[in-house]
Amino acid sequence: MTAATAFSGFGPDAMEFLRGLEADNSKQYFEARRAVYKDQVHAPLKDLVVAVGERLADGVAPAIEYEPKVGRSMFRINRDLRFSKDKTPYHPHLDLAWWQGDIAKASPGFILRIRHDEVLTGVGVFGMADDRLDRWRAAVLADAGAELDRIVSDVTAPPIVARVSDPSRKRGPRGFDADHERSGWLLHDSLHVSSTHPTPPSVTSPGFADWVVAHHAELAPLHGWLVTHVG
Repeated sequence: MTAATAFSGFGPDAMEFLRGLEADNSKQYFEARRAVYKDQVHAPLKDLVVAVGERLADGVAPAIEYEPKVGRSMFRINRDLRFSKDKTPYHPHLDLAWWQGDIAKASPGFILRIRHDEVLTGVGVFGMADDRLDRWRAAVLADAGAELDRIVSDVTAPPIVARVSDPSRKRGPRGFDADHERSGWLLHDSLHVSSTHPTPPSVTSPGFADWVVAHHAELAPLHGWLVTHVG
């Protein structure tokens, strides 16, 4: 059995675990069901990283990178409470990422969020700064920006109906033409485009990996643009 076929789906109680965690976000709830989390949620999640990564590399994004570890493709279920007014200890969802570039959390990539009742699939790049932000701004104002407009128009129209993330800024950066036809893109220091779907029945089967890749493939042209022009 290869790594790509090792994912057999989340356990039968996994989505109910997430549903319960959303309703009772407490250490008592989590600790009482730690075995369910470990065996039916966390272990399959690691397998899903590899299964989706291998499928993405096989034609959708050949240079994609991934690693089934927290801090790489996987995000902690424990929330960082140090600077948050919300003191609930856990995220009631599962987050994953596959990236293309030197830095896992700052390179263009595919994202996945799994909730008990819905799944978000998307692509994007977060926290652009320095050279990457300069390249983004130059690209959107150049001829490449027209291609970006076309790609975003395609993926936000039926049947995909993806959504563009909200702008990071209220005003454009100094030194740029506020009247440029694509100046709206200058309000974004991060960009992701995503679509949300009801959690499919296949979430507890091997077919969920193919479901994820199929939805990521719909957004692959935007991923390619970001890799080429932002890097």
